[in-house]
Amino acid sequence: MEKKNCEPILDYMNGQLSDMDKKRFEKHLTGCEECRNELDEWQILIQDLPFASEPIEPPIGMKERILGNVFTEEPAAEPAKKAPRENSWLKPMLAAALFLSLLGNVYAVVNSGSQKYNATEQGNAIDKVEKAVSLKASDHIQSNAKALMIKNDTSLELVVHADKLDKMKGKEVYQVWLLEKGKPYRAGSFVPNESGEGGVVFKLDSFGSHKWDTIAITLEPDEKSQTPKGSILLSKPL
Repeated sequence: MEKKNCEPILDYMNGQLSDMDKKRFEKHLTGCEECRNELDEWQILIQDLPFASEPIEPPIGMKERILGNVFTEEPAAEPAKKAPRENSWLKPMLAAALFLSLLGNVYAVVNSGSQKYNATEQGNAIDKVEKAVSLKASDHIQSNAKALMIKNDTSLELVVHADKLDKMKGKEVYQVWLLEKGKPYRAGSFVPNESGEGGVVFKLDSFGSHKWDTIAITLEPDEKSQTPKGSILLSKPL
């Protein structure tokens, strides 16, 4: 088999090939035993690796055979008798690409956790949780919701996440309200997914200075309601 037919193996593993290229490469795999073996080895090596609680041990000698060539030069090939292809050109490339991919996964997880829990030190751009509440459901309502007010040097944001929400009809939306002395202010609307989950991130700076005393969620006929038309489903004093 031509060497160029084996090149898409990394993109195939990562699901980056188009449907046409994927079918073409899978057809190539049926006739290339060396590519099939190569693919099996790499799938064993990376199986559950980014999130495993314990390290996965690859087959004996595989780690040294594959990763040992990443940062070393390949020995000059002897122009002697023809031998089976060892994929020496491919393994260093795959190992280096895998290393960069895993490094990116680790960074994404750490960065996501830092944003989620504000457990990071980034100069003056540190988010501070001003409020954190769990909303109480009204009678006969099974839904849950949590709300955070997050403040940093430049903005104040309301983050709301809800689950176990009922399916809606027509143009209905769930509307978040902030109340001050009984007066409601719109704070974002959302449509839940098929699993009944949904939420909003809403910037509060445009409201100016307020002392919010209640947060509530209602089901509205559409996103245009300027005052609540539906019953309160979830609410919580702030």
